Amino acid sequence: MSSPRWNKAHRDLVLAAGRMSLLVVAIAAGISGVGSVLGTNGIVTREIDANYLGTRPAAATFDLDRVDPALVDRVRTWPGVTDAEARATVTARLRLGPDEWRTLLLTVVPDFTTMRLATVTHESGSWPPPAGTMLLERSAREMVPPGTLEVRLPGGTIRPLTVSGVVHDPSLAPAWQERSAYGYVTPETLAGLGGSPVLDELKIRTEATDRAGIEAVARDLSAWLSAQGREVHEVQVPPPGKHPHSSQMTAVMTMLLVFALLGLALAAVLTATVIGGLMAQQIRQLGVMKAIGARTGQIAGLYLAQVFLLGLIATLISLPLGTLAARTYAGLVAELLNLELGSLTIPWWVYAVQIAAGLLVPPLFAAIPIVRAARVTVREAISDFGVRNETVSARITGLNRVLLLAVRNTFRRRGRLLLTLGLLSAGGALFLAGLNVAAAWQRTADEGMASRHYDLDIRLTTPDPALTSAITALPGVRTVETWGYAPASAQTGIASTYPDGGHGSFTIRGVPEATTLLDFTLVEGRMLRPGDIDAAVLNSLAGPAKVGDTVTYSVDGKPTTWRVVGLVREIGNPATAYVTRAAFEQRVGPSRVLRVATDDVPAVGAALREADVEAATQSTAELAAAVDGHVFVLIGALIALAVVMAVVGVLGLAAATGTGVIERTREFAVMRAIGASPSTVTRIVLGETVVVGLLSWVVAAVLAVPLSWAIGSLLGSLAFRLPLTLTISPLALALWLVIAVAGSALAGTAPARRASSLTVRQALAYV
Repeated sequence: MSSPRWNKAHRDLVLAAGRMSLLVVAIAAGISGVGSVLGTNGIVTREIDANYLGTRPAAATFDLDRVDPALVDRVRTWPGVTDAEARATVTARLRLGPDEWRTLLLTVVPDFTTMRLATVTHESGSWPPPAGTMLLERSAREMVPPGTLEVRLPGGTIRPLTVSGVVHDPSLAPAWQERSAYGYVTPETLAGLGGSPVLDELKIRTEATDRAGIEAVARDLSAWLSAQGREVHEVQVPPPGKHPHSSQMTAVMTMLLVFALLGLALAAVLTATVIGGLMAQQIRQLGVMKAIGARTGQIAGLYLAQVFLLGLIATLISLPLGTLAARTYAGLVAELLNLELGSLTIPWWVYAVQIAAGLLVPPLFAAIPIVRAARVTVREAISDFGVRNETVSARITGLNRVLLLAVRNTFRRRGRLLLTLGLLSAGGALFLAGLNVAAAWQRTADEGMASRHYDLDIRLTTPDPALTSAITALPGVRTVETWGYAPASAQTGIASTYPDGGHGSFTIRGVPEATTLLDFTLVEGRMLRPGDIDAAVLNSLAGPAKVGDTVTYSVDGKPTTWRVVGLVREIGNPATAYVTRAAFEQRVGPSRVLRVATDDVPAVGAALREADVEAATQSTAELAAAVDGHVFVLIGALIALAVVMAVVGVLGLAAATGTGVIERTREFAVMRAIGASPSTVTRIVLGETVVVGLLSWVVAAVLAVPLSWAIGSLLGSLAFRLPLTLTISPLALALWLVIAVAGSALAGTAPARRASSLTVRQALAYV
């Protein structure tokens, strides 16, 4: 290797310091993006195991009529069972204001000092909680005021309950997402609230860690319990070792990784564009080098070494940035999943991937234009004067002279145009896809809420015709319908419900004839008809059953068989089988849910309190807030990534425009020599960039359609088992049009000023 060769490489980097710095920033951003996503995933995946599995979650939970210490001791010796404990779960109502109530899920623990299953971590206050007090799960601290609360158990009266401490339970989703608070009390405290101190849940751990093995033990134990005279209402086996929001995390991480990889690819394409432009600018230098004996491989190696150096610098910058971003985002995800990060250490392989990406990806992308330019012959290089003959663009007519030159110049170098256009269009397509998917997700959530034409869902313990009549007579009440509702499980008799009672649950609901309070979007088959006694319509979360299948669901341990006649799209409800109310009352039980369409929800709540009935209520506003709490993470991440992609695209156009102006320095000299003013040259260059920006808007809008569909299908399938409806956001199109035009004009400003400021002598002397 001769010293002059590397002196030239150093001189090239110094003279093009601005463009090289831009490349380093772009590559570093791409590598940091990949590193931050992989690092976040590595941290969160490890900490989910440490948090969730660290609580020793129950492999199975049996909902019985009663659980006593003797039964627990006997179950601990059951084959395949490693431990067992008794618990109880009670759903109460927590009063936050005169007419503001929240659901309070109370877990009853007989002895906090000997908890071994489904444990919690004490953070502050008393441990164990004194009688008459409650330990509050930490994610509910912002929702629940400190001090003494007003709590009402089903069928009871309002009683005081003091918060005496705070605990952390990573097995539960954050309280602000579920719009519910979580508390932990002793049986004595529950009795003081008017509840029964009898425990009715049996939690077990098993030797088996897979679902099939756990279910086998649970079925055998359930049969034995029934034979012993115990009433087995339900057996719950949540997905083994999976946090209730692990699917949400998977969706977020998958989406972020896809966008980060695309961002790295954009940075690599930008590198190829700028290096290709640099070699085109130095075409006569390449000719001289070949004339004095340089080989194609030597020239290509020279420029590849420059790219490798840029990648190395970018990698050194990106490693700490990626680490910082990964740890910051991991903290955010931990808050969203109710986790405690015990360690922020990033796995070593994440750094290895970043180093490999920084050192290999840019040279691989840049190799094509470098090799192509290095193969130029001496004759081709020496005869290049920076002025090109027009081809297709010459046929463009009918425009203002300056605009005509701008448009023709845009199309003269079709290879360069395609590369620049592809770079900006890719950034634009990702920007549009991000906002389109965000709009699709929000549209899906909004449609799920809009299909509900009621304002309040009231679940009674027993049918109450008098209460129904009283609510119907209230001012502002438009409609009251009675629905059937019952928790159920699949034909195995084992449900997949998590301890919070919501995630993984399954219900059977009885639909009144000619209901006006819920619209179903039919996906396949037909809707329910009057007289259907064994027909069921399943929503998208209800499993893999197809139209025509026969399914069996267990309610309170009693199997019921149904024929699937339709599948519907539904958001906001757990897995559900809809049957006619007549069939529900005949085969499941009495209908005891009231759905109320009203203009005055507080008035209905006041009527319930006055009637002193046992009921659980949920307004559609609360449900909408809960759904939004689950999706805003994805929406925020999509919008943030969309902005990053837009910035990368505009940077690419700026670099490509600057390169193009430098290549055509002698061409601008010719224009100045025949009378073009500096302002004319400026308008031509700016016109070229704006034309590219407008073209990129069109191409990006087209590319965004399949990209939006693909990402929406992935996220929808992970979250709802249905693809998101393809949604084209007019706001996104308008924003990208503004960004493309304004960004293009901004990208061309500096190169245009440079081109217009050159004198004829300076430009003609440029090599």
